Amino acid sequence: MTTRTQPLDELGEIVNGSRPYTLRSRLLTVLAADRAAPPDPTEDRAHRIHRQLRLLAKNLPPAGELFRDPEQLAVLSECVALTDPPLYMAVLNHYALCLGSMATLAEDPTRIGRPWQALTTGRAKGVFLVTEIGDASSHLGTRTVARLDPDTREFVLDTPVPGAAKFSSVGGSGGPQTAVVCARVLVDDTDHGVFSFVVELSDNAGPLPGVEISPSIEAPSLPLDYALVRFRGVRVPHRQWLSDRAHVDADGVLHDPLGDRDARLQRTLSVGQLLWATLPSAVAAMARQSAVQALRFSAHRRAHGRLAPGAHVLDLRNQQHALLGALAQAFALTCAGRTAREIWARSRSATAHRPSTPPSDGMTFSPWTAVDRPLAVLKAATVRRAAQVAAECQHRCGLAGFLHPNLLDGYHGFAHAFDTAGGDSQLILLDAGRALAQAGGGAAGTVPRAEATLDHPGWWPAVARAHERRLRDTLRRTVQRRTRAGRTGLDLWNPLLDAAHELGAAHGARLIADAVAAAVEAVHDPELRAVLHPLAALHGAVEARRAAGSLLAAGTLSPATARALPTVIDDLCDRLLPHLPLLCGAMGAPPGAVPAPLGADDYAAALYDSLDRSPERPS
Repeated sequence: MTTRTQPLDELGEIVNGSRPYTLRSRLLTVLAADRAAPPDPTEDRAHRIHRQLRLLAKNLPPAGELFRDPEQLAVLSECVALTDPPLYMAVLNHYALCLGSMATLAEDPTRIGRPWQALTTGRAKGVFLVTEIGDASSHLGTRTVARLDPDTREFVLDTPVPGAAKFSSVGGSGGPQTAVVCARVLVDDTDHGVFSFVVELSDNAGPLPGVEISPSIEAPSLPLDYALVRFRGVRVPHRQWLSDRAHVDADGVLHDPLGDRDARLQRTLSVGQLLWATLPSAVAAMARQSAVQALRFSAHRRAHGRLAPGAHVLDLRNQQHALLGALAQAFALTCAGRTAREIWARSRSATAHRPSTPPSDGMTFSPWTAVDRPLAVLKAATVRRAAQVAAECQHRCGLAGFLHPNLLDGYHGFAHAFDTAGGDSQLILLDAGRALAQAGGGAAGTVPRAEATLDHPGWWPAVARAHERRLRDTLRRTVQRRTRAGRTGLDLWNPLLDAAHELGAAHGARLIADAVAAAVEAVHDPELRAVLHPLAALHGAVEARRAAGSLLAAGTLSPATARALPTVIDDLCDRLLPHLPLLCGAMGAPPGAVPAPLGADDYAAALYDSLDRSPERPS
């Protein structure tokens, strides 16, 4: 099929944003060249990460400009995620969390001095130390302490017990490392809540005095050098306290304008907004590339089953359901990524006029929904769906899906790992469901009578909204009944945790459905609308089929509607197959940007060529 320029351009704007970026092409070019270069046998994983961070720093705009523009941060995230998922984990730590904390919480981050300069130039690797290994929900019970020395006005950082050891990708001996460390501030034994501190951990010779870094711990899903970190009386200069308008007066008294330890924790962890604003775009890019490569692989690959010897794998209905469904899911994640960036942009504008607010949701299971419920829920929902897409594409590509050069294993490993990393998704959805059930709201909405319109892009958003309302109202009535019976705390909520999680997950599905509906509604070109309407409808049908148990149990869908879904999916696949050149051309990475052999016309030759060009690198 020959694609016209106008629909391709408009679809490209949906996928990549409306502003033309030389940054995207520049980053993809330098990352592809770095990946294709012969490996240095003397360079281990830690040194390679340091070198790649320096390479990125040379090709990025100044840090101040980067942190003012969510679109550019999203471009950085997408490009690194596509080409090297483990490197993207390091980039998130370095830019979004470490430098992002400084940009968010310091009045002027350049006054931090040497650590800021080393991080912005890539001379030091940045990490974020918040998670402590000893307890669940450790963010709510941070035990690492920073005591104010009234004589020097330094803070003295200590790990009081082994369970307070921090965990992050700080292993190896690749060079200087600097961390943003979350610690509980004590002044004359008074607890003032959790603040962030900029702490230099190591130089080329190893850990600095007072810093203990354990031997590396392996995590195969996302191979980096992880380790535990403990502090023994590490002195941190006053200028490296990310005080966020708090201050210590001449008498040594700490004044915090927030005046509340929960509000301070919320503000300290507000850097999570930057991560959640860009992570959905990155996992959407991984999902798109997974689906596009798997579709191209299946379209060229012949099967020798006895039903139809020599047929292409993509001719099989179950393969179409899986891979066209994956493409539809990837498109939905792309729309959700744009929504996340828009939410963050609005949040930054509001914060500029109202810098600090108390937590809007309570901190019951974790702090994350109190920081920003919509962004946290989008993070949880998008990483889970991206992991499902990558896993489905792996499975549908057979052995090829699990080979390292084809990258699907790396995409799945990253998305799967981030179900826990970056704010535990299980806890986010629990808190979201609890907050939704306790908030005010109207009666359950009317379920659309939509058996005849299952192939319409508006069907699933209506169903998702109705399902969320039904689950919310059912859980609310149960909570009210148990509260009247005198139940409180864990006694109240323990039997309801699965229902709260189900409601949080339905809320996430509804946010994604709304994002798809908004994107499709805004399309101008009639030819593109004819393509995206069935793609959006397929996303809805796939989501409904996956969630059929919950939808049927709640009475949101009738059994007849659920039984009709496979036939609807068949029809939508037939409508989409002629448009695959347009969809794959716009949704896949540019030619040469991701040198995985999976999507090549001649896969076997491309695989051999990749092995010839790229001897095995150290993992």
